[in-house]
Amino acid sequence: MTIHQSFPNLSRRDFLKDTAAGLTFAFTLAADPLRITDALADEPLAANAWITIATDGTINIVSPAAEMGQGSFTSLPAILAEELDADWAKVKPIPPPGWDDKTHGNPLSGSVFQTSASASINGYFKPLRMAGAQARRVLIEAVAAKWNVPATELTTEPSVVVHKASGRRIGYGEIAAFAKAPAEMPKITEADLKSPANFRLIGKDVPRVEVPLKVRGAAKYAMDVQVPGMVYAGSCSRPISAAPRRRWTMPRRARCRASPAWSAFPTASP
Repeated sequence: MTIHQSFPNLSRRDFLKDTAAGLTFAFTLAADPLRITDALADEPLAANAWITIATDGTINIVSPAAEMGQGSFTSLPAILAEELDADWAKVKPIPPPGWDDKTHGNPLSGSVFQTSASASINGYFKPLRMAGAQARRVLIEAVAAKWNVPATELTTEPSVVVHKASGRRIGYGEIAAFAKAPAEMPKITEADLKSPANFRLIGKDVPRVEVPLKVRGAAKYAMDVQVPGMVYAGSCSRPISAAPRRRWTMPRRARCRASPAWSAFPTASP
């Protein structure tokens, strides 16, 4: 089976938005670029930011898969950070601030939310690499314009753009303070991606970012959710599989309804 993944030609508004706090890179990942174009033609940009570079050098990277102990909250941002050439110590993975299938959906799963069958890495691997490489190119071109040097003379080290000929160096956070969205986004191909021999993060021993939260008991799970008017369901089961079923007789129901905690009985077979 051949899996086709597309990384559409993104417009200026889809890719980069400059803000007072730094640079925000917005990407849309989907299997059908025409559907994206049609959707954005008649409505404001719905895509949320995938990369936000603050002026203090902090880099927020959205992790679109559910973290269920498999490490996706670390591995997916690391893929993007690899091509961005980000200093991992300055990367802060974050969950999507708002879910939109066109923005965060897994290309391998029809651009919908799905975290299963080892599809997160397979689905997001190439698109996130392309996104990181394009963001890195934007940073390089912004520095080239400011320093009046060819972009080809610039390279990067973790979270730093370097001009070896003059010895000048500038951090991503400093770039975020002055960089502006280019009129046309740079075109990125697979040839622009790193060689696996140069990987610093992908395939390396990168500390899991969510583990400290779990160790401290600070991680939030579904059972931690609290909403107004929230109720809890209780189940009355047989103590052992061979025990006879007991019907909810009318007296038992009456006693339950008398409790201030009672809400409703679900419809179920006796």
